[in-house]
Amino acid sequence: MRELGSAESGNGPDEINWHDGVLVDLRFSGFEANEPEFTLVVDLYPNDDSSAVRRRYHCVGTGVTRFIMSGDIARLLKNRASGNIDLLRMEFTADTEILVACLFGGTLEVEARSFRLMESTT
Repeated sequence: MRELGSAESGNGPDEINWHDGVLVDLRFSGFEANEPEFTLVVDLYPNDDSSAVRRRYHCVGTGVTRFIMSGDIARLLKNRASGNIDLLRMEFTADTEILVACLFGGTLEVEARSFRLMESTT
């Protein structure tokens, strides 16, 4: 994977347009090791040209402290061909970053120590 950057470096997840992206997968891991991690796998347009081919990205949050998720699976699946992601924005506290994703069929909010965005090379 090719790392695109983190919010701390000024090149984080919200530096790419998530509108009409496709939610592929989401995972929580690391609870046993007391280092919760959240991974969001999405297919996004690499630029504002919606005729381009979407590329696969992994958005990884480390040190997860909180999450809220609500979704209607039928709506998410119905909207995936045209893109089931409306937008993504990042918010910041003194110690954490908050990823907020508005979906066509739900909402996702994850607070973590940091997030980084990586483009899949396969």
